[in-house]
Amino acid sequence: MRRFWISAVLGLELLLGGTLTASARASGVPDFNIRAICAPEHRAGSSAVDRASYRGCLSDEAAARRTLVRRWTTFDVAERRTCAAESQIGGAPSYVAMLTCLQLGSDALPVNPSGPP
Repeated sequence: MRRFWISAVLGLELLLGGTLTASARASGVPDFNIRAICAPEHRAGSSAVDRASYRGCLSDEAAARRTLVRRWTTFDVAERRTCAAESQIGGAPSYVAMLTCLQLGSDALPVNPSGPP
């Protein structure tokens, strides 16, 4: 009977295209208020440059969150804790800061890029 339920859950997982796994991974990613993160750009002014800066901030934070949701379980648990705390230093927490921290911790980003500056 237990084997039947395991098979049923795995079959459902395949049928739904991995959504169960994705939602399980998403539950570990901290929930930050992206609008609060980008509030300084929003308050900067009403010029076209200010509006573009605000939209860019929202887009960058949303993209970083999507990447974190997708890759959350690939990062070390201790690194996730450390980076979550560090991303909240000095104001509103940031998904971009957290993702950068995790990538640096896992050697996913070059620390000393080669080539001319």
